[in-house]
Amino acid sequence: MSSPQLENGYTRIANEILESLIRLRPPIEVMSFILAVIRKTYGYGKKEDVIALSQFCSLTGLRKPNVIRARNKAFLMNIVIPTDNGKSKRY
Repeated sequence: MSSPQLENGYTRIANEILESLIRLRPPIEVMSFILAVIRKTYGYGKKEDVIALSQFCSLTGLRKPNVIRARNKAFLMNIVIPTDNGKSKRY
């Protein structure tokens, strides 16, 4: 990321979401998880998606147990709300 440019892509996100995250100040692992959810959903023009733990690990640089802990905290804080379609969780 030596010279980031909008022409190379960007994630469009509502100001209300960013302002809420600023006020909440979640722990860094939780913030990494949240940003990964935003990237994998809004970054691809989706409102929700099935995201594998391996994708979170790759994107955040966190190990699987840390991703799971961050995910659970994000759920408890009602920042990320999973939906369950019977097969897998969607974020």
